[in-house]
Amino acid sequence: MVRAMKPVSTTPPRATRLASARHVLTVALACTVAAACNDKPSTQLTCGEGVAAPLAAGGTVQVETGDAKDLRGAAATADEKTTSTWTLAISCRDDIAASDLDAIGLAVAFEPAPTDARTSERPLRFTLPFKAARLAKNAGVRHLRIAAVTGDGEVFYPPVADAVFDTTDPYASTVTFSADFFATYQVVAPKTAGTPITRRFTYKAILGVSMGGNAALSVGLRHHERFDMIADLGGEPGPSMPYTLSVIRDYILGSACAGDAGPEPEPGSLASRRVPACSARPALLDQHEIASDFDHFTYQEGEGVGLKLRRGFYAMALRDMARAFGNLTVYNVADAYAPPGVDPAYFQEPAETRCPAPVTLANYFDARFNPEGALPVITFCDGGDNEATGFGVWNDDEIHDEPMEILLTVDLNENGKRDLGEPVLMQMHEPFLDVGIDGLADADEPGYDATTNSDPAGDNYHYLRNPRGTEDSRWHEPGEPFDDVGVDGVATTCQQGDAPPKGVARCYDVGEGDGQWSLTPSAQGWLRNDLAEAMGALTPAERDRLDFWHDAGIRDFFNASVSANRGFSQLMNLFDRTGRVFTSYNSVAQTPTGQPYDFGLVDWPSVGRNVYVRYGDPDASEAQILNGDGRHVGTVLQIVARVTTAFAWMNAHWPNGDREDEYTSGQLFEDLSFETTLGRDTPFALFLPPGYDNPANANVRYPVIVFLHGYGQQPKDMVALSAVFESYMQPTGLTKDQRFQKFIIVYADGRCRPQRDGVPVSLEGDLCESGNFFMNLAIGGPGQMEDAMLELLDYIDANYRTKAPEEVTFTP
Repeated sequence: MVRAMKPVSTTPPRATRLASARHVLTVALACTVAAACNDKPSTQLTCGEGVAAPLAAGGTVQVETGDAKDLRGAAATADEKTTSTWTLAISCRDDIAASDLDAIGLAVAFEPAPTDARTSERPLRFTLPFKAARLAKNAGVRHLRIAAVTGDGEVFYPPVADAVFDTTDPYASTVTFSADFFATYQVVAPKTAGTPITRRFTYKAILGVSMGGNAALSVGLRHHERFDMIADLGGEPGPSMPYTLSVIRDYILGSACAGDAGPEPEPGSLASRRVPACSARPALLDQHEIASDFDHFTYQEGEGVGLKLRRGFYAMALRDMARAFGNLTVYNVADAYAPPGVDPAYFQEPAETRCPAPVTLANYFDARFNPEGALPVITFCDGGDNEATGFGVWNDDEIHDEPMEILLTVDLNENGKRDLGEPVLMQMHEPFLDVGIDGLADADEPGYDATTNSDPAGDNYHYLRNPRGTEDSRWHEPGEPFDDVGVDGVATTCQQGDAPPKGVARCYDVGEGDGQWSLTPSAQGWLRNDLAEAMGALTPAERDRLDFWHDAGIRDFFNASVSANRGFSQLMNLFDRTGRVFTSYNSVAQTPTGQPYDFGLVDWPSVGRNVYVRYGDPDASEAQILNGDGRHVGTVLQIVARVTTAFAWMNAHWPNGDREDEYTSGQLFEDLSFETTLGRDTPFALFLPPGYDNPANANVRYPVIVFLHGYGQQPKDMVALSAVFESYMQPTGLTKDQRFQKFIIVYADGRCRPQRDGVPVSLEGDLCESGNFFMNLAIGGPGQMEDAMLELLDYIDANYRTKAPEEVTFTP
């Protein structure tokens, strides 16, 4: 079907929309001829006198005039709602710029009194002076980084938020940004900034929302040679897979501590120092982390969620994620999905048969909940919740008719069913101590004092304050202590593949005695989709060719923003990427909160190649939250801003696009399909830009954006957005520089086919229910969706006028 589209007015086009775009500094690094420098201020950096003064809520400590010289303007401002107070000194320090970076400003120390807190419960606004005149020719603020050092630690690059650069005077420039900790900060830039490069552009990009966001990131990185840009919008399971796995382990499938029936460990043993994986682990409140446990799933009333977070939804989503990535909870060497000891054929029985008659497994050990292996371990069904107890809350009195399939529970009271508080087994890795690679918890480190020196070694992980820390990272870091006892956590239990000892019917453990920290192969499969792991597998040249866009809501039910915090910080600190973090879309355009947001006002060159928008107002009212603020999808305005801004960022980064006048409409094909090599009939939708079928454009070729939808959706659910993108390709009210270049959009399929029409899941089709996560399904079958996506791209290249890759020389 072909449908002509008319421009929409989601953001009314106007002639001034890109007035601030294309801002590039072109001043020279320094004067080299004395006579030419006589009438110019110096580019040398001179410190001068600092300042010390009290800092309290709403107050500012600033270096004023006088002998301040190039330190003038350095300042710290406390949030009006903070409860902390400090005596703050601002002064110069020796340069902290690494050898491959130029110091563009002074290193400025913001140092509170020794008895004052080093962090703030509310973000502070710091102002750093620098000299833009020290930037090389053709370099700009897009190249600038904020370096930081705390205490005697190493330099790092914190993902500070909402940086605003003022280069009106290139000899007295400032940058103001948000961070919640005091440190020595410095504005730096790569020595190569402003140097032309030759880059290969494929003219293909991949973008996804929710389920599709994670797929865009992981598929884009695995097939990096095909894409220029990757946009992950609220990706689930998340860009930092170790963090996401810890959320599943500790929260989603974690047991309330009251259900931890394990015996008290021996004093001094490794187990005695281990924190139980339960909801007692405090949430990261400074990152708006949402805590939960298996009996109390996160449920969010109101708008902006995009999903109905009932227990039945969680059951289905967990099943589908296991089908896509593998069973994370318990490992079966013979099957990627079924727990060991459970025949996969059991899942073909109807729920009304399975739920009252669970599979019972004996001698199944678990260090926390069944250390002697004496209690029965059983399959169970879920799905029972109601408004009275709270949607998402397990209710023993409800009917539980959603087979969990991948999960096992310890039947503590041996009544043949799961009851409130009975724990779910979580055996994806061997026990370890999250104490950092020094092997010492804070309290065991020399000099520890709970009030004045709570982290003597300076190794506590924090995405913003200490991104290279290893203690309390919630994941095993190489060198941290672990018990080589297998994933069941119990020593000397028999391993899968071994002949079971007398009186034991089956062996369930893996990984014991292999001399390394063991992670199940299924969990390793999940980690294939981790941003840092995938980037680490690439060469520096391969990494440098890719650009990244991330967004996430601070109230996302799956803690997507916390995962993105970690992932984006790793991008900046492990892989030397300059990045920009924003806490709202208004901040991206530098327009005041409350004013209409217009992505056309964004100064894209200054924003740069790597961007993360963490949306949602921390101080939102209850009404605003119920309206969707900061949630998985967001408010209506946040939804529109999220998608259109990501497309605008992509548009700004492709060179030599077609922006010629074209008054015709684009073409939208909603019901196309192709057959994969495995015989899967795979639907897709296609948008062809205005002028595609104009005979005068017969030789014009176009970039391609692959758009991946969310869980439970399908390609045709996203195609209405084409009208928005089309409106920015047309000349009405826009100059050529202000328009989107014309590109093709391919809406790919991540829906399970055939769709589920009852329990059990059909043995035909993808063997899943609502979403295949665009992965090559771990359970096999025709749903090899990563391969299907690549085949679809080849099909588009063969049948439509897509732009061929080329080498382009430019200044990044």
